[in-house]
Amino acid sequence: MSLKNTYQKLGIKHWLILLGFWLFIAIIITNQVYFTSIKNGLEPDWITLFLDQLPIWLGWMLLTPVLIYVANRWSFESNNWIKPLLIHSITGLLILLLISNLTLVYMFTIHGYLDLTQATLGEYLPYFISRFTNDLLIFALVMMIIVIARSYSLRKNNQLNMALIKMKNDQLQSQLTQAQLQALKLQLNPHFLFNTLNTITSLTLIGENLISINMTSKLGEFLRRTLDFEEHQMVSLSKELEFFDLYLEIESVRFKDRLTLKRDVDPQCLDQKVPNLILQPLIENAMKYGIAKSKDACLIELKISQSGNFMEVELFNEGPLLPEKGQLTKGVGLSNIETRLEKLYERNHFFEVKNDILRQGVTSVIKIPVSQN
Repeated sequence: MSLKNTYQKLGIKHWLILLGFWLFIAIIITNQVYFTSIKNGLEPDWITLFLDQLPIWLGWMLLTPVLIYVANRWSFESNNWIKPLLIHSITGLLILLLISNLTLVYMFTIHGYLDLTQATLGEYLPYFISRFTNDLLIFALVMMIIVIARSYSLRKNNQLNMALIKMKNDQLQSQLTQAQLQALKLQLNPHFLFNTLNTITSLTLIGENLISINMTSKLGEFLRRTLDFEEHQMVSLSKELEFFDLYLEIESVRFKDRLTLKRDVDPQCLDQKVPNLILQPLIENAMKYGIAKSKDACLIELKISQSGNFMEVELFNEGPLLPEKGQLTKGVGLSNIETRLEKLYERNHFFEVKNDILRQGVTSVIKIPVSQN
């Protein structure tokens, strides 16, 4: 598909999504500039600042199909990854040189920071390096999202084709269980994604580039593991905890000193088999409905132990209690846990989400039979 066709193929829905994303970035940047100006003793007008930022990010929006075209035309899925890497690097450099210089010209024109008709290279270069660094992070983030979205789309199509073939078999029970695992694996909380992107942008604006780069890398690893996790119903607890830790590492940057993790895991449980991605919905619920809902909530406590022929997983989070009588409206994540445990262990398991009034929080408990190695 040519670049022209890429632009033509984008419908109104796609352009609205791009517009919403870049407006979101424009609002974040405007807020940062606004509050920085107030801190410096100025009295800025938010609308004026937003209108100043708008052309910059609309320019990024118009260039986004170029990035989509490059990602589709030269993918990293082939054995020869050197050529795609070279093309991506050259294209990215050219786009960044163009957009960074145009942005500086635009900003100098409306604010008069520097007279370009009289400025020397030495005067212009510091502005350019600063702008180029910020644009590089934005470019890397956007390319990462495009590549992941493309992989998701291809994987989804492949899964659909495989599902149609499998429907010819008589193993309906197995198919339903596997379909639920796929639904859980491909479930990404949009609030988590946008909160993480917001944090990365904020860190970049205040000059914490190393932290923002590290967080971008962790987000990419998290999304990659979500999409590329092994196609197994059961994995070792140690492998499940790796994914659990990666999620908390990302959230710990966003919540800074507010997040405290206590862990007590029986070493003999690490090699035990557990349902794939069984902890992810629990920790997402703990963060979303516990830690994020109360400024005083900070503790996440994970206990995993073995008693007789059963392994018990207990996850506690500080925060608001469940509604009256401890009733919980189960979302997709918790419903998937309940259904998967039922299919894997029938009635030989236990799952409960309950209030812990003494510690002022909520505890999720899962008990499953230990695997027979």
